[in-house]
Amino acid sequence: MVRGNFLCKVYKPEIMFCPKCGTKFRYAFTTSNKVVQFSTGQHRKIKNLAYRCPNCLDGHIYVSNTANKLAFKGYSYSSKVVCMIDYYKTQHYSREKICEQFENRGIEISDRNIDIIYKMFLSHYDSNYDEIIKASYKQMEEDYGEIRVSVDCIVINEVSYIIFYNFFTCDMLAIWKFYSEDEIEDMLRKYINSDYNITMIITVRPGRKLYNILKRFTPKDVKFIAYEKF
Repeated sequence: MVRGNFLCKVYKPEIMFCPKCGTKFRYAFTTSNKVVQFSTGQHRKIKNLAYRCPNCLDGHIYVSNTANKLAFKGYSYSSKVVCMIDYYKTQHYSREKICEQFENRGIEISDRNIDIIYKMFLSHYDSNYDEIIKASYKQMEEDYGEIRVSVDCIVINEVSYIIFYNFFTCDMLAIWKFYSEDEIEDMLRKYINSDYNITMIITVRPGRKLYNILKRFTPKDVKFIAYEKF
């Protein structure tokens, strides 16, 4: 168990006005307040604040996509640590060897947790993401009249892990892994194109590989928002 005093970063939703009526959000409660272990061995408390629209009163809460992508829901290891477990598994590392790799980085993890996290990873990686994404798009259109997505990229040696989220709910829709930019572009083109009413993407900052790939084919009227750093 991780103990001690850690730097705390507080996150609010990236958009502070209701997508339905334009009213400014009001703070509702803290939806997540946990210490996350990062791949560098750094530990940081991540606080994710939930907001609501005082006008719509539809019960929907809005949280930070940035805070959400730092660590998967229900887990206190960063998303990169989760992807590293998959990477080590594909390199045929034993659980003991994976624990040793993380211990050398200052990350506390048990072989049991490795199994649990890897099973969670595979449940998303092996899911019917095409059906999940299209169902999510349909729901966003029905609820908001537009589609907003969040796209993260985690690079581990030669492998790029792309994680795709519903912007409004922060639900993870898919995890993919690729070995080339062409593979990444071919996949993302299927779900980010003029066939869908996509108005906003939150992703890495300009100049990064994923951003450059997205800009090559994303419709020009789509707004980009960068993930906030620490």
